Amino acid sequence: MAGMASRIAEAGVLGARGNSGMMLSHYFLGFAEGLEGRDRAGPEDLATAMRRASNSLYQAVDQPIEGTILTVVREATEEVERFSLIVHGLEELARRWLGAARDSLKRTPDLLSVLREANVVDAGAKGFVCFVEGMVGLIDGDTTRPKQVPGAALEMRDVAAEVAFPEDGGRAFRFCSEFIVRGDPPEQRAMQEAVRELGGSLIVTRAHSVAKIHIHTDQPAEVERALAALGCSVECVKAEDMRAQHETRRRLAKRKLAVVTDSTCDLPPELIIEHDITVVPLTAIFGERSFLDQVDITHEEFLERLLDPDHPQPTTSQPSPAQLIEGYRRAAEHAGDVLGIFVGGALSGTLGQAQAAASRFEGAVVRVFDSRAASLGLGFQVLRAAELAEEGCGIEEIVGELERLRPRSGLFITVDTLTHLQRSGRVGKAKAFLGGLLDLKPVLSLDEEGFLVPAGHVRGSEALVPKVIELVRQSLPAEPGRLRMAVAHVGCEGMAEELAGIVGREFDADEVLVRPAANVIAAHLGPGAWGVFYQAQ
Repeated sequence: MAGMASRIAEAGVLGARGNSGMMLSHYFLGFAEGLEGRDRAGPEDLATAMRRASNSLYQAVDQPIEGTILTVVREATEEVERFSLIVHGLEELARRWLGAARDSLKRTPDLLSVLREANVVDAGAKGFVCFVEGMVGLIDGDTTRPKQVPGAALEMRDVAAEVAFPEDGGRAFRFCSEFIVRGDPPEQRAMQEAVRELGGSLIVTRAHSVAKIHIHTDQPAEVERALAALGCSVECVKAEDMRAQHETRRRLAKRKLAVVTDSTCDLPPELIIEHDITVVPLTAIFGERSFLDQVDITHEEFLERLLDPDHPQPTTSQPSPAQLIEGYRRAAEHAGDVLGIFVGGALSGTLGQAQAAASRFEGAVVRVFDSRAASLGLGFQVLRAAELAEEGCGIEEIVGELERLRPRSGLFITVDTLTHLQRSGRVGKAKAFLGGLLDLKPVLSLDEEGFLVPAGHVRGSEALVPKVIELVRQSLPAEPGRLRMAVAHVGCEGMAEELAGIVGREFDADEVLVRPAANVIAAHLGPGAWGVFYQAQ
């Protein structure tokens, strides 16, 4: 028990993002301290550990504000302490914990005027409730999405960031920065004193071999230098420009249209967040276990299972109509119209499901567009549509631009082995071509209708990159204009990074992304696959 709690605490420190994330990592640290030396724990032991966790959370914040995650953690802990004296089973204790957390969340607007006036709850407090819901769901064998908190507003704001440190002492610092200190970090107080004068919203979290510092500042580099002066090995993991984020939110609030896509788009999370794109996940299936792509399973975890001979080979499934309707609903909260751009209909049943869901959706006008592409071929269309939406363009104008861009876009992919592709049944018009390759390496593309077709082949892997470069050069328009390019890969990041450098130099691209392919794409292409994508605006 102690070992598990310690590992959770360290993972919490490393994985924390933002004020509320840092606060939750303090909760894990205090919880681990409360269970130190224990192999097992009963109700009273857990209540003691939760009290230690709650106290640790309050101590982490210079200016505790009630109505945030602090309140929900404290009141839920108080209920656990009372109930632990009369209960013998952990299941009932966990349900009592969840009930108290939900009740506390519903009361938080009464404690904080900014919540009450906006009719919202604090995002960090809601996040903690969802965390407890997940635990209780696992105990009850219910791994479906947590239910909405009864009686609580659906909208959330990060009050931990907005209110807990009002104006950062009269100043609005520009960067939300986070740093990791590894090895043998100094004491928490020493790190606090070293950087306190450089900003506000300071939270320092320290585990055994790692520490994390969150601070709002105008000088991230100075914070890094101050920590290094303590003899620390320091890594800056985030320096987000909050003024730019605020401007983006203000700009997005004026949009006529919101964009929905699926998880095969392979866009990086920062672009999805920046352009407020709604992503509906597909599903990867190993035997009897199902995983929402990039929600329930990471790229690394998927690749590990894919390479493990003891695991069944994966299959995939498109989103359900309910998932797509939920995606449309989320998008329609911020715009009058919704444009859904999905993986090509020749490659997946997702498009058909999306069209069926759109016909049943009543919250906004929904138009579904067949990208006739996948991976970053889809992603580039989604990104362009989102940019145009931010400029105030409507559905017809954006669809017209996407149709103009389709013949000015393309992709060339290759696989290390044909096994996964042939088993998937997605080979389309390339079936005979692939069957006759034997020891040759294929290069595949998509035709005008989005079907997989042969583009060429070479003998030996070393000839693949020159062949693909040649094919891209032949396919690019004479005057490409703004040129977006990308390399997607399945478990060969080093090679992909090197190829991205070659692509950028060869074609003088305006930008080159490098991304791991979505898990549901990796299931069909197999390890070692990679592809080059372009969009010539």
